[in-house]
Amino acid sequence: MLDRINDPRDLDALSYPQVAEVAQECRDIIIETISKRGGHLASNLGAVELTLALHRVFHSPKDKLVWDTSNQTYTHKLLTGRRDAFASIRTPGGLSGFAEPSESEHDAICAGHAGTGLGYALGLAAAVQDAPDDPYVVAIVGDGALTCGTSYEALNNIVHIKPKRLVVVVNDNGWSISENIGWLTQWRNRIMLNPLYQRLTESGHSLLSKFPLGEPAWGVARRIKSSVEGLVLPNMIWEEIGLRYVGPIDGHDQRELEDGLRAVKEVARDGTPVVLHVLTHKGHGYRLAEENPSKFHQPGTPSAAAGGATRYTYSQVFAKTLIRLMEKDPSIVGISAAMLEGTALGEVKKVFPNRVFDVGIAEEHAVIMAAGMARGGMRPVVSIYSTFMQRAFDQIIHDVALQSLPVTICIDRAGLVGDDGKTHQGVFDIGYTRVVPNMTVAAPRDENELQHLLYTAIYSGQPFALRYPRGTGLGVPLDQELKMLPMGRGEVIRPGRDLMLFAYGSMVAVASEAAAKLSQQGIDCGVVNARYAKPLDRDLLLQAVKMSKRVLTLEEHLITGGFGSAVLETLKAAGADASAVCVHGIPDQFIEHAPQAVQRASFGLDAKGVIAAVLQHFPDLPQHLAESIEVSDGAPPREKVTW
Repeated sequence: MLDRINDPRDLDALSYPQVAEVAQECRDIIIETISKRGGHLASNLGAVELTLALHRVFHSPKDKLVWDTSNQTYTHKLLTGRRDAFASIRTPGGLSGFAEPSESEHDAICAGHAGTGLGYALGLAAAVQDAPDDPYVVAIVGDGALTCGTSYEALNNIVHIKPKRLVVVVNDNGWSISENIGWLTQWRNRIMLNPLYQRLTESGHSLLSKFPLGEPAWGVARRIKSSVEGLVLPNMIWEEIGLRYVGPIDGHDQRELEDGLRAVKEVARDGTPVVLHVLTHKGHGYRLAEENPSKFHQPGTPSAAAGGATRYTYSQVFAKTLIRLMEKDPSIVGISAAMLEGTALGEVKKVFPNRVFDVGIAEEHAVIMAAGMARGGMRPVVSIYSTFMQRAFDQIIHDVALQSLPVTICIDRAGLVGDDGKTHQGVFDIGYTRVVPNMTVAAPRDENELQHLLYTAIYSGQPFALRYPRGTGLGVPLDQELKMLPMGRGEVIRPGRDLMLFAYGSMVAVASEAAAKLSQQGIDCGVVNARYAKPLDRDLLLQAVKMSKRVLTLEEHLITGGFGSAVLETLKAAGADASAVCVHGIPDQFIEHAPQAVQRASFGLDAKGVIAAVLQHFPDLPQHLAESIEVSDGAPPREKVTW
């Protein structure tokens, strides 16, 4: 059946049994492909019937479908002309794992962060409400996004502006990445667990089957649902906000979904704000994902074991270290924003269930809450992915650093993150943390240094941002005793007179490998582990510049505003000659999806790429060395940055 669907309008003539066949085929393809490629599995399996219903009731691309976070658009891609290319999803040059307007006119926006859908939809609706073809705008919002402040800001304005033909669909599966928290989850549980709701819902299905299709049957169903709402939910928050509420309806019942969408479509025609509440099951149709929706939210996360030896991820080392510290110090608490599993704080919560807080998709609130805890004498540790920590930039400045509060900001998945693509790359955090007064900014060379830096950060007594990459560590032994590392001090790994690689964080190991190869060819190449981007080790930097004729800074971050920029600023302030200092990092661009290793190689952030950059930046090196040293194939030319 799916082979016949080349455009959403091909769905119109299908019977409900045929639509069910298409739904099953979509599930089969998604499971088969994502099991091999990795990606967002459980959330997409839960949205299959909803996606089919949306395309049968609304007419994309005339009607705009705005998917909040857009990681649930795999069925949408299969139905909008990308079926044959679906096997390429999340591979270099292949389909994006998120909505992508450059792929299809059916993708209204490109967004990978939750809580943006309602604002986007309101803006689109305001822009097209006077269009002659009367387009609808439909925001499909996960219930996880309703833990996000930007969603409520948008709802407030939707009720105020009342644009015509705007429909809000809440895809309520009880989860974001982690299990959801807050009022909506408690509300959902009251509905789902109430036996009266279950009995009346079953009665409603039975009753509908005895009536002809159309508005009378829907009216009966709505009266049954309304009676349940009155008994289970005496205070309807949606209606108090000012939205017309329809639901909850079964998100896996195709007929009920389409009837519900047609009803809200009619309500929204004249500018009445309306929300359709759809109950779905994350992982629906795939038992493993249904039983463990968190694990199967995005399978394919790097394993802790590789090559027969135990290699922990950086997140796991962070969690293990935090548990050790919390066992001895009751003032330490952990905070995350809907990503307990991804940051490994879930393991900490198992040990300290009352001292780890998941605030939902509310990064700004997480940092403000941490500031309040610090003001009250606690030692809060906030762990959030680099790409999401961007949202809390104002709070880092205003609520933490301005008051110089001892909050530890742990920036997980910093640097290149691989197949998640341009919406999730962690390549801005050095820039947005080091510009903040009172903030210390550091990155470990390996997982052993991570545990020491975490210990140092928590007991530094000041705002401290600690970045570390996605994936497994280097497999180095972990010291049994934690120690305070000197603030703002790096270390010389190996001296060098011809060339010094001044490396930060994940690039230290790469620099050591490159230096060893260069030294084999007669270039006396040294390596410095900078350790801190702020305060930068000024004395060590001046020593390196004096020791070596050439200095190349290395970072897994954008060149603009990053670690290399800090080095050049420091040299300028010290009145030192920076003419032989060059910066090596990522150019000023967004980065498409590809495996981490491919991304690092493409930007010259592996050993071969560093060697190629050395030979390009310093052409005064003996020419015979350039011919004898193996460099990466196709490495792009690096921009030479000097003061």
